[in-house]
Amino acid sequence: MQLFTARVCPYAHRSRLALLEKGLSFEHIEIDFKNKSEAFLAVSPYGKVPALEHNGQTLYESLIINEYLDETFPETPLMPAQPALRAKVRIWAHYCDNYFISDLYAVIKNREAEQHGELLGKVEERLRFIENDGFAQLSGDGPYWLGAEVSLLDLAWFPFFERLPAWTHYRGLDIPADCPRLKAWRAAMTDRPSVREIANTADYYIDNYSNYAGEVLAA
Repeated sequence: MQLFTARVCPYAHRSRLALLEKGLSFEHIEIDFKNKSEAFLAVSPYGKVPALEHNGQTLYESLIINEYLDETFPETPLMPAQPALRAKVRIWAHYCDNYFISDLYAVIKNREAEQHGELLGKVEERLRFIENDGFAQLSGDGPYWLGAEVSLLDLAWFPFFERLPAWTHYRGLDIPADCPRLKAWRAAMTDRPSVREIANTADYYIDNYSNYAGEVLAA
């Protein structure tokens, strides 16, 4: 099994976490985006990471790769058994990719001070929605999205929260004080062995997101 990835990419981060949570052996191939190899492009026709090659099959898109891994190696399940909960995982993963991330990157890419407050407020409302309509409805007394056990949903969201120090540094964005479940979840995920094994420092993200952010904008 080969995983083509890039250390800085949150989407590739998702699939690295899934492989580690599953305890699977794989070859980790770091991609140079300025000089993409033919082997990589043969696996990833979009030229994006992550991309997976396994038993002659080539797969791409992080959420699809992670579901494939969970179905192919069911011994350590990362999706719930109940169909309704599996649907909730997909709903909230879709929300992450189609709503939350676009607003998050709008904040970090914006260079206009007069627009900053409005863009920042949108992300903070997204975070409150996650707190009140996500965790409050699904997590019960557990630290993770679905309660006591980690799932693919946690792996879909966490890479963006490992990068939170960069958003805080450049744009003053942090988890609002009225989102205690979200804060506790981030702490629980940060402490997982799979997360610790491949974690990057806050300084790494601050350095690597400087091209996105440019100068610091006041919160």
